[in-house]
Amino acid sequence: MSPLFTVAEWTLLGVLLLLAGLLLFTYQMARRLLRPERRAMAITPEDIGLRMSVVWIPSPRGTLAGWYLPSRNGCTLICCHGINDNSGQWVAPVAKLHARGGYGALLFDFSGHGQSEGNQVTYGIRERQDVTAAIEYLRQRGDVNMERLAILGNSLGAITAVMAAAEHPELGAVVLESGFSDLHHDIAKIFARYTGLPAFPFVRLVIFWGQRIARVRLSEVRPARIIGSIAPRPVLIISDLRDALADEPYDGEYLYRAAGSPKELWQVAEATHVNAFGVDPAAWSDRVGNFLDTYLAAPSTSTASAASLDRSGGQPL
Repeated sequence: MSPLFTVAEWTLLGVLLLLAGLLLFTYQMARRLLRPERRAMAITPEDIGLRMSVVWIPSPRGTLAGWYLPSRNGCTLICCHGINDNSGQWVAPVAKLHARGGYGALLFDFSGHGQSEGNQVTYGIRERQDVTAAIEYLRQRGDVNMERLAILGNSLGAITAVMAAAEHPELGAVVLESGFSDLHHDIAKIFARYTGLPAFPFVRLVIFWGQRIARVRLSEVRPARIIGSIAPRPVLIISDLRDALADEPYDGEYLYRAAGSPKELWQVAEATHVNAFGVDPAAWSDRVGNFLDTYLAAPSTSTASAASLDRSGGQPL
């Protein structure tokens, strides 16, 4: 009786099954990568006695939920949270900046997060549309000085802030924390760190599937390639050196080198992902507040003199 399959046929079948498993595994990983988790807001303005108005912002990706705090110094901050989080991430930091210098703010939930509509995250590509909607909301209010806007972003919000600032010249200053310099690089690092598997060929396949599921080019999410176009508007990069998601200090230093002047780099030794404020609220308030005071609240500062104030937080690069 002849065998059902030859050795060569068994080998081919094994290879095909392995390939099918690889494709299915990476497809499921891509679906997870694009599906945000909605978390309850950890802190609300009412919890700390901060009076903010609930706002609803129309966006191409659905209605966005947010909070608006009027400015006392003529400057308004657009605050962008990280993935799987919400506008509550910014309540305490904004309260500090408001008490310290009178800064106003618009905090909003990205599509698919918090109380906003939607169900997908695209790592800055479509989130830029949410920022555009936020800018238009502020413009239509009629009580916001559109010449004194800044954008602050954490993680996903940092990626989005770079991409949005490159498109919107009305964003006069940019603050980033735990931002990725290159999505492919950072996903490869995260994948290897948490699975123990080599990045190749898995990450390329994950991005391949992700681009087809979301119908966006995730391979183009490379903030370090466009951050230089923000200049001469100032950028502050906060690098959390115990970050387990962003590849620090690589990401922060790469973004800093790629940025134009004026720019600052603040490396926080004890901070985990998006936790510089949590480590030392007073230091965060002073560092971010001084940056905004210099470059946003004092518009008389010339580009030339501002460029001379580049600082790297004492870190040689």
